[in-house]
Amino acid sequence: MTTTEAAIKSVVPKARFGQGKEVSVTVSFQEELHVNVSLEGGYCWSITTSDISDGERRVKEWIRLGIQRVFQECYDLAPSPWGTLTGVRPTKLVHSLLESGSSWKEVEQILLQVYGLSPYKKDLLVDVVNRQRPFFHANPNNPVSIYLGIPFCPTRCSYCSFAAYPLASHGHLLKGFLTALRSEIQAVGALIRELDLKVETIYLGGGTPTTVTGNDLRDLLSLITQELYTPETREYTVEAGRPETLSWETLCILKEAGVQRISINPQTMHDQTLRRVGREHTVDDVRNAYDLTRQAGIPIINMDIILGLPGEEPEHVAYTLQEIERLEPDNLTVHSLALKRASQLKANVGEAAIAHALGDVMVDLARESASRIGMIPYYLYRQRHILGGLENIGYAKPDAMSIYNVQMMEEKQTIIALGGGGMTKLVSPDLSLVRLANPKCPATYSQQVASGLDEKVDQIRAHLTS
Repeated sequence: MTTTEAAIKSVVPKARFGQGKEVSVTVSFQEELHVNVSLEGGYCWSITTSDISDGERRVKEWIRLGIQRVFQECYDLAPSPWGTLTGVRPTKLVHSLLESGSSWKEVEQILLQVYGLSPYKKDLLVDVVNRQRPFFHANPNNPVSIYLGIPFCPTRCSYCSFAAYPLASHGHLLKGFLTALRSEIQAVGALIRELDLKVETIYLGGGTPTTVTGNDLRDLLSLITQELYTPETREYTVEAGRPETLSWETLCILKEAGVQRISINPQTMHDQTLRRVGREHTVDDVRNAYDLTRQAGIPIINMDIILGLPGEEPEHVAYTLQEIERLEPDNLTVHSLALKRASQLKANVGEAAIAHALGDVMVDLARESASRIGMIPYYLYRQRHILGGLENIGYAKPDAMSIYNVQMMEEKQTIIALGGGGMTKLVSPDLSLVRLANPKCPATYSQQVASGLDEKVDQIRAHLTS
């Protein structure tokens, strides 16, 4: 696909070629670069500039911006606040520009003039990147971070596309999964000691790790401490997204194991919506789990919400935010709903039913609410098919930003992933990546650990010693 066709598809995804209005693109360079984009019917955009940094790449960027501008004018399309940026990690662009020698002022000009961001999104992006820079290390391979995936949940939410297998149908696989996970933890632990690696963060995700309970949970966390925790470990997170899994016993086990950060994810504070998307807990369960976690003394609580859930409009989001403000967590992650192919919601509910036109209003409500309880944005990412073309933002109180979230999103640190659905990211000094994926299915994962664990450890060793 040509640059012009790709640019048109980014503005009008269902566009077909060979019929309709003609698009013309001309590029010339003498003393200055001149790019002209026109659409049959008199719509035209052009730029003349001496900025020819990055050569061919910069020309493509101007063409994309020109295509976007003429199509917006011709078809009365609302400007995208993210301009021509369509990638998942817009922050990586800013980090790259800074590391190639651009000043902050030059970065801001590029975001506005070359990529066409709105002033607000430019400011948001610059603020987030500025907060992330202190987290990075000169060596991407020491320290490392560790992710452990527990692919079980009480039920599967209708919007979910992650490794999440309901206990009712897959609980019989839990024992075998935990046996395999212990083997992988021990193998990676031996590698950490062999190479004298420092582990900066440990993150248990899923799924819902707190579907593991009692002695199984106690033994798992004890093994993690023994094998993966190092004196340099600064952050230990457990994703306890389903509040109904947080009994007092479970919270005491987490606290005794040294867990510093926990996620309790209401997604919404409306019982009707919770039932609609397949979550079995209630709003009262969220409040009770939050109170118990504070009583247990786990220092940092994160809460996730999702904007644009079926049937919810700005007044529903405003109420959810009001209730979260009363609880006052340390982190708030605001997701704009993205309908992924693997989710039940994508299969059963048309995107037209989601309030995409109201996305900006919802995002503004969340930003204002986070600010009222002293939170600042510190990481963000985007997804395909996301509500209103917007973004997911992590807010935190200044002393409670998640190191793992920054490292995982910006891909400047090797992350060794264990468990179901874990994605190991091996980062080279030039920031290129090699990914090693664990199977999501618990049964398949257990089989792979039995037959392929040595090969995986050898790949990680080879990367870290190259």
